[in-house]
Amino acid sequence: MKKMLFWRLFVVLSLGVVIFFSLIHSAAILSNEKMSYLKKSHRQQILDWGSTAQRYVEHEDWQGLDLWLEALALEESTWATVVQSQLDVKGGNPLNERFWEGYGIGRSVEWKIHLDFPESPIMEVPLSPFGYHFLILLPDRMRPGTYMSHAFWLFRFVIPFLSLLALTVYLYRYVMRPLQQFHRASQAFSQGDYSARIGQTMKLGNDEISQVARTFDKMAERTSDVIQHNRNLIADMSHEIRTPLARIEMAIDCVDKNIEREQMLQRIKTDTHKMRSTAEDTLTLAWIENEQPNLRTESFDLAELIEIIAEDARFEYPDKLLELSQDEPLPIEDSNQMALSQSLENVIRNGLRYTQSNETLMIRALAKSSHYHILITDSGPGIDPSLYQQIFKPFFKANNQVASRKGFGVGLALAKRHIEAVGGTIKAYNAPNQGLTMDITLPKKR
Repeated sequence: MKKMLFWRLFVVLSLGVVIFFSLIHSAAILSNEKMSYLKKSHRQQILDWGSTAQRYVEHEDWQGLDLWLEALALEESTWATVVQSQLDVKGGNPLNERFWEGYGIGRSVEWKIHLDFPESPIMEVPLSPFGYHFLILLPDRMRPGTYMSHAFWLFRFVIPFLSLLALTVYLYRYVMRPLQQFHRASQAFSQGDYSARIGQTMKLGNDEISQVARTFDKMAERTSDVIQHNRNLIADMSHEIRTPLARIEMAIDCVDKNIEREQMLQRIKTDTHKMRSTAEDTLTLAWIENEQPNLRTESFDLAELIEIIAEDARFEYPDKLLELSQDEPLPIEDSNQMALSQSLENVIRNGLRYTQSNETLMIRALAKSSHYHILITDSGPGIDPSLYQQIFKPFFKANNQVASRKGFGVGLALAKRHIEAVGGTIKAYNAPNQGLTMDITLPKKR
């Protein structure tokens, strides 16, 4: 796997955390900065007090100034005063203009207030003439940072909690959305809707969840095919055995009534053998379809196997000719002797079944560079070209076939599954002159 989901989650989490802490840090700095200055109304209030003190100084009303300062200090629960400063240089350079521009005893109303200091600062409003200063200990009601405790809880608990909650909800929905699709598809499939697929309800990408979804869809497709195949197989086999069962019942009645006893017993044996063969082939076909076993485990001589099958066919069909032409030897690896034996027997017997008496079934086995090419051609009537693929379906019935090839049972279907299980292919087509050719290719080795 490419671990796309891992990297997506990593990017989302890492960027989210970095952005989160950056925003928190910036917001904390900004809020601290904003709360470190006096309110505009408070600044104006202190400046107004300075203007009042200025009027007293201008009129040299020192007694009135004293009374007003005492009243102000009492009202604001602080202290306030007006002082006159005078600096004398005792050594070094004389005081220059730059010093006097920045000279002050207290803090200007425009300056930042350090919120970490426990004591309130002394604020100053410079008065005229130069050297007079209005000083007041900043009243508690004007001290900035009133909401610092709220900001502490906000930035350290509330915002982180809400941000992590939002991130959790996003990740939960990102992961749970496909899981809900998994649940719906699995539930629908378990309730008998074998067409349910995850890819029908969500867009699949290249991440791990999408890969699991594709695997689920493949599994569902495979399971659906197996279930449908088994249903059809059981239905077709049930239909196929009804006719021989009916014949057997009629033959048994005839035997009970002593009517053509020997002929009826032979009929019972023939139909019983046909039913057993059909049942065995059907079970084998179902086993291959359901289990998909690994049959490519043996090495043997294909020429020797074909020769044995040809001899058995000559013995079973003595009234028909079988011509075998093959290269020798034909060593094959990573295959299965029993599977190929059963598949070739089914194909050859099917060809002999439609080969007329004293006519020839031709078998040719040729060695190519990487595979073996087997051609089995009968002298029967052939089939409609539209049925070349259909005849390999179990119990296929050809409704548009006017000649003798109308029913194909399960033999060719089983042969196709066996040949494909060992890595080969089989196809059918009419021979140039007469008959049907089964074209088989088998790999020499895996």
